[in-house]
Amino acid sequence: MNINKPKAVAYGVGITLFCGVFASVLLWILQSDWQSQREQLQSGQQLIVLSYSSGYIPGVIAGLAVLALLFSGLTFLLFAGEKAKTFKSALIRFCSIAVLLSLGGVFGGEIYLANNWDKQAVNKGYQPCPVGTLLLNRVTYTAWVKNEALCYNSDIRRIISRGTPEETKQVEQYWQAQQRQREARLKLQQG
Repeated sequence: MNINKPKAVAYGVGITLFCGVFASVLLWILQSDWQSQREQLQSGQQLIVLSYSSGYIPGVIAGLAVLALLFSGLTFLLFAGEKAKTFKSALIRFCSIAVLLSLGGVFGGEIYLANNWDKQAVNKGYQPCPVGTLLLNRVTYTAWVKNEALCYNSDIRRIISRGTPEETKQVEQYWQAQQRQREARLKLQQG
């Protein structure tokens, strides 16, 4: 088979660079998301929102790394001649197995990381809101509360729609204002 080597090299290098850049962007997103999760857990707020979508990213990054390895290896093998046939089949076999493992890592990693975030939330005194109470439109997000009454509060349901850290801060401000009003009413009734 006659292969146009300059085109093959351009495609191989291009796909390898794309995989590298995409993996780097995903790594940045992963780091940013994990930092946000840690800040939520350490905030001590009455309501926090944990996102589980970032649990898929490590497996995706591993898959991209394998694809980059495969395409860069195949590109270099264009110049290796006949000796490379055994190495080529070994490279393809290795990358095939590695891609399957990274695909398993996508789902296994998500399960592991979700359990890890859940354990940390429980250790900080949070409990998840029952299904169907808050964040109905966010499949990979879960609202965690220190007081389960927050899950059923209609005002909080209006505040929390997307599960952003800004919304959890608004809930905290709302909850503190409610607490101050209760304390003021108690003082008026007692005094």
